[in-house]
Amino acid sequence: MSLKLKVPSMVCEGCAEKVTGAIKTVDSDAQVDIDLESKTVTLDSAASEASFKQAITAVGFEVKE
Repeated sequence: MSLKLKVPSMVCEGCAEKVTGAIKTVDSDAQVDIDLESKTVTLDSAASEASFKQAITAVGFEVKE
């Protein structure tokens, strides 16, 4: 399942690495693509959208609808 999440608080590569790490704690096999310019995270995984939002929020980033 492909998901696209808006994470407006991502501003640098360090942020992208933290968000990627959070996603990988939910699904280590998830395919993750982060676009810092548009502040979007596109991922492909069978895990639920809610679990990814919760993991990203837990490392200090806000996820917008």
